[in-house]
Amino acid sequence: MSEMSKVPKAMQEKFAAIVQLADAFCTQHLDDNYRKLIIGATAALSRKRPSPLARGKENIWAAAIVHAVGTVNFLFDSSQKPHCRAPQIYEFFGTAAST
Repeated sequence: MSEMSKVPKAMQEKFAAIVQLADAFCTQHLDDNYRKLIIGATAALSRKRPSPLARGKENIWAAAIVHAVGTVNFLFDSSQKPHCRAPQIYEFFGTAAST
């Protein structure tokens, strides 16, 4: 069962937009394991009632989800693979660290 099928119909468009942005980042900087974790986290947020994803810009949400998943999985630790720095996330998604 795909994650999209678990997302409420009203949130599917927003979910798809966020995942598309995050997927592009994963292709350039991360791996398939991160891609799966990010999609799962996005789907979980989509299912919350009310979903916090309903408000805000897709690029901000994509950056926030990548950052959150990366934080708990030691993405910013240079001894780990894959590894990236937080500013790479902000730059890719056109956000600021303060956001």
